[in-house]
Amino acid sequence: MPTDTGKNRRNASRDDRRLSFKLGYTPREGDEYAIGYARQDGEKDNPVYTGTARSGIRYWRWPWWDKDSLYFIGNTRLGEHTTLRTRVYRDTYGNGLDAYTDGTYQVAMDNSSFPSIYDDSTVGGSVTLATTALPRQELQFAIHYKQDQHSERNPHSPTKDFRDVTTSVAIEDRIALTDTSHLRVGIGHDRRDAKRVYFWPTGSTDATNAVLEYVQQLAPDQQWYASAAQRTRFPTIKDRYSARMGAALPNPDLKAEHALHFEVGVRGRWWEGGQLQAALFQSRIDDLIQNAVVASRECGGSTCNQAQNIGKARHQGVELGLRQRLGDDWDLQTSYTWLRRTNLEDRSVALLDSPRQRLFMAVGWQLLPQLKLQATLEAEQGRKVSYADAARPVRDLPGYGSTGFKASWSPREAWDFDLGVRNIGDKWYELADGYPMPGRTWFANANWRF
Repeated sequence: MPTDTGKNRRNASRDDRRLSFKLGYTPREGDEYAIGYARQDGEKDNPVYTGTARSGIRYWRWPWWDKDSLYFIGNTRLGEHTTLRTRVYRDTYGNGLDAYTDGTYQVAMDNSSFPSIYDDSTVGGSVTLATTALPRQELQFAIHYKQDQHSERNPHSPTKDFRDVTTSVAIEDRIALTDTSHLRVGIGHDRRDAKRVYFWPTGSTDATNAVLEYVQQLAPDQQWYASAAQRTRFPTIKDRYSARMGAALPNPDLKAEHALHFEVGVRGRWWEGGQLQAALFQSRIDDLIQNAVVASRECGGSTCNQAQNIGKARHQGVELGLRQRLGDDWDLQTSYTWLRRTNLEDRSVALLDSPRQRLFMAVGWQLLPQLKLQATLEAEQGRKVSYADAARPVRDLPGYGSTGFKASWSPREAWDFDLGVRNIGDKWYELADGYPMPGRTWFANANWRF
């Protein structure tokens, strides 16, 4: 039954407190080093499902939703033609989730799923050696390493620990064929090892990826290009093992997704004050990963979600982008995407969570040297999403258009103040079944750079 369908959404607030800094050091020309840190402490409520499905109503709150990020970036010049780039990072993320019996949020659930505590971390780094020592070539060799750990615990259940390790090695060469054209060739090998898996056996998967791109310069600021690439997407720990707080069935046998991508396009300055980019693309995908609604009593109702390999698919589309100066004080930015996705395995199974068309526009007016006004429009059409009914598991969402406005004031070089409103028309629209996006929202920002 629909709940919470009034003008104001209940249990929809969030509170975030952020701190970040970055320190840089340049001991000599060509050498740059930086260390950065970011901290976020937050609390988040979860708006209640408002759709018509008979399952999916959950009364959830996250009393903490915290993240720490620490990273190091280094660029070291090794002689006249060679540069060594290093990246090292560590992210930690944790949250607590409380569930309640009804919309009063007075009685907390206390069972094998709730309260739930997550502790996650990611540690990784990369080393890239780039050289122009060979004539008319820019050669790069890179090694990447990343370790993802996930731990979930509950007072009434055993702690569940998971750990994935991903390693990659790649080489890429940019070859100048003539003074106005070049060829980019790259190949790499990726490996994912499941080092620790609660309950299920460990395992590994690997893939070889490649890219080939030709670029032709038509003028100093105009070019066309054509590219082909083989890409692989490994399923994450969440994709394979998460029960999503009792809403899904794990799928430890989920396979990697492979895509062969072709693209041709143009980009550059084609007239005074304007930059245009346009691209046509097509992708052929094997073992496409998508959320499916399956009949099951394991999730407290008649259906469960599950990430599945649904087979072969084809993506075709157009991307357009424009930036245009309009006189001395006005500017226009716009982007448009048209996408057609086809399930080649079973056309009766819809491909989900992407619109057929999407448009973004922004018009800016420099009213004063310190004051700029900007109006925005976002619109999309043709999005299909999952629906918690095994008999009809797909819902077609209606299209929408949402407008916004922002005023930016810079009284001094280091100070910026923003005041604005999103979704001016208070438009009701959804990107997932039963979860409308925020209505009219006012915001204010202040930034100080030092």
